[in-house]
Amino acid sequence: MIWLLTCEHYSNGLPLKYADTFLKAFDVLESHRGYDVRVAPMFIRLEPLFDESYHYRYSRLLIEPNRSLHHRHLFSPFTTDFSAEAKADLVSNYYQPYRRQVEKFIESYIDQGVFHVSLHSFTPTLGNQNRETPIGILFDSKRQQEKDLAVIWKRIIKEVSQELKVRFNYPYRGAADGFTTYLRKCFPENYIGFELEIRNDVILNIRNDIFQSLANLRGVLE
Repeated sequence: MIWLLTCEHYSNGLPLKYADTFLKAFDVLESHRGYDVRVAPMFIRLEPLFDESYHYRYSRLLIEPNRSLHHRHLFSPFTTDFSAEAKADLVSNYYQPYRRQVEKFIESYIDQGVFHVSLHSFTPTLGNQNRETPIGILFDSKRQQEKDLAVIWKRIIKEVSQELKVRFNYPYRGAADGFTTYLRKCFPENYIGFELEIRNDVILNIRNDIFQSLANLRGVLE
């Protein structure tokens, strides 16, 4: 089985040609709205475990690579009023190249089976909701293999550190619109897709624990 790691919200960078659009958006770009805060160090830590890795270079405020083309939040408040031509440019030059390279890689190895982890971080609070559980494993509960592997992975995380709490399909639904959901439709066989969500106030402290859990999981699968 081939292991693939991706990160759709790795960076808050912008192409120079769009800098003027975000001149007054520095604070937003630096916040979780601009990217997944502190996710990059976790991504770098996990990369050696995977056969291939890809990360999106730009802020999701430019265009959201983790949403389908029809999604109402594909464009942010900063780009939603762009002309049709400008939006088409974002899709063709910044959205599709990233998604296609991942899709092409999976297509090349799907006969061997592909285990995909899409890495994300989330905020400790959202509105008046306190998100106390630090780790979420998101998957499609209708896919038995993903469900079974999620149970194994959760058990392994607890074996690595009994203090770590893990919830399934938290803080979002694993089958909601997203890149892994799209890829499951493209590859109904031999593709296993998880989104790993880690609370951004603890993500730096548990890098080694998550690394060890995935190393142990890979040993189980091999």
